[in-house]
Amino acid sequence: MNKRFSFKKAVKGMKVLPLMFSMIRETAMDTTAPAMSVEVTTDKEVYTPGEEVTVLLYLRDFAPNDRGYSYFNFIIQYDSQVFHNLEYTQHSVYTDDNYTAGNEVNNLFEFNFQNPVDGSIYLGMNTSMRGIDIQVEASSRQHSIPAVDQTLVTFKLRVKEQTLASSSTISLANEFTRIRTSEAGSSFYLYSPDVTVIPPAPVFITQSPSVSVFSSGSRSNPPLQ
Repeated sequence: MNKRFSFKKAVKGMKVLPLMFSMIRETAMDTTAPAMSVEVTTDKEVYTPGEEVTVLLYLRDFAPNDRGYSYFNFIIQYDSQVFHNLEYTQHSVYTDDNYTAGNEVNNLFEFNFQNPVDGSIYLGMNTSMRGIDIQVEASSRQHSIPAVDQTLVTFKLRVKEQTLASSSTISLANEFTRIRTSEAGSSFYLYSPDVTVIPPAPVFITQSPSVSVFSSGSRSNPPLQ
């Protein structure tokens, strides 16, 4: 077994059942190196109100002897005052035409890639942030998500027509990350401390110039004599 996960194996052997307690234990005690780096990017740096945005979730920096994974769960967060996805979803679920599973996980016989789901992620908090829930699972122990550099998924958002924001950030809500290794018969979960988050670049929004009928470039007809 990869030494990177020896601590995880020990924790699993303790039979710590509650998910929250397990996450607290990992945060407090785990000093092993991250399993991977995760980066959220967009297809462009600058958009105008009303323009479509393609969001990419990219994984990289795996350990050389990493045997792969049986389950990934990431949540990508965005500001709902700046972006929306109403035209891309039905009942908050992305339709098939508006997201693309990555090449490493798009085989329907080997992986169950769930349609991304949009929802509130900070319940009870006064925030406009929402999240896109990304989940993919290997269909059997004979298959695993390979530990190679890959774009896990792409999906669409749109800049709101009436937004006045000059920039915003689309990023990983890493506190919700869950990953399961694929070591046969002894897989275990990893959480946010096991992932290095690459800081996302801001998405810039430029307002379309408006042309006034009273601009200096237009001239009215002279009055009739």
